Amino acid sequence: MPAPTLSRPKDCCARSATTSGAGFCGECGEPLIWCMASQECHSLLDKSGMCPVCVQPELYLDAGAASTVREGGKLALPLVVKNASSVGRPLFITGLWMKEDDAGWNEIPLSFERLEAGRSSNVAVRTGVLDHAGIHQVDLRIAVASRYHWREEAFVLTSSIIFPVESRDPDGPVTNINVNADQIGAGLTVYNPTRIEADRAEGQETHVRPIPLKLNRADQDEARLGRRGYETGLRVPRTVEFVWRGFGEGDCPFDGPLLDPSGLLYLGRNAVGRDQEGNDARLLVTTADGALSPLTGSISRQHFSLYPESGRLMLRVESQYGLRVNGDAYGRTKCVTLQDGDTISPLRKTPDALQVSVRFEAEREDVTRIILTRTCSA
Repeated sequence: MPAPTLSRPKDCCARSATTSGAGFCGECGEPLIWCMASQECHSLLDKSGMCPVCVQPELYLDAGAASTVREGGKLALPLVVKNASSVGRPLFITGLWMKEDDAGWNEIPLSFERLEAGRSSNVAVRTGVLDHAGIHQVDLRIAVASRYHWREEAFVLTSSIIFPVESRDPDGPVTNINVNADQIGAGLTVYNPTRIEADRAEGQETHVRPIPLKLNRADQDEARLGRRGYETGLRVPRTVEFVWRGFGEGDCPFDGPLLDPSGLLYLGRNAVGRDQEGNDARLLVTTADGALSPLTGSISRQHFSLYPESGRLMLRVESQYGLRVNGDAYGRTKCVTLQDGDTISPLRKTPDALQVSVRFEAEREDVTRIILTRTCSA
């Protein structure tokens, strides 16, 4: 029995994505936002920013190793983590935690990180001493990531298992589980080790196979664990609109979301256009009268790139000459997390000659617009 799918893009968006060059859904009008690895997975992101093809973790409780648990004992919860990607994309398991009832979270050591598509790994989890009979709940939290070249999209998912703890007295009352269907659908898995052990002893196969655990996105945990977004709670979604100010006519794209399947914006000296190292926005150093400054020759053909990643705006240095962000120098291939109010100076030796300032506009936790303003003082 497969674990439930987390989420998928809307059917109408998937249909529109089959039309070459389509940037928006022809039915609902929403922008078509591609996975950063779309050259391999050919998939759109769902509304939450997750790729349903690259990010397909499955979590199972291996019921074959179950045993009866009584008051004062411990229960082994053998877990199986699987990468169910259908297109050969690896998945990275970057953390696993468990929490019992009202106790705090404990991180479980992992002997693996990378899971190839179709592969699974086992994780041994054991509860603490179960000091009272009754219903016991274990919450699980798993951090996963999809990677493509230097980029990473990270997510946190949760699930829960409830099970009965029998009294020490074998003649004591039997513990019953009463959980409604809505709770089970929300991520709770009802697990009765006593019943499973009895079935196995009788030769029944019904519960011997792994039990799938439903996984749910945990956006608040993603922020608390630093996996997505900023410490302030802000998040930059892939649907964020880029607004261009101070660029010459024809030297920048139209205001709006990033629709290129690569998910990257390139800025540099070369003209706008993706052919032969073209750019999305052109960086030229001009004088007060609009003339081209000789300093323009120090701007690389593609100087830096911008892209949303894991809820943040990122910059990658493409130029061998480097650049500065808020006065700090960074070399080629260095990736920098950009904040609201940051200033990018493409010329390290004359940082004031050309600058691109970054400003966020947000509604609640989501950044809705990123305003990029070019200024020159040459």
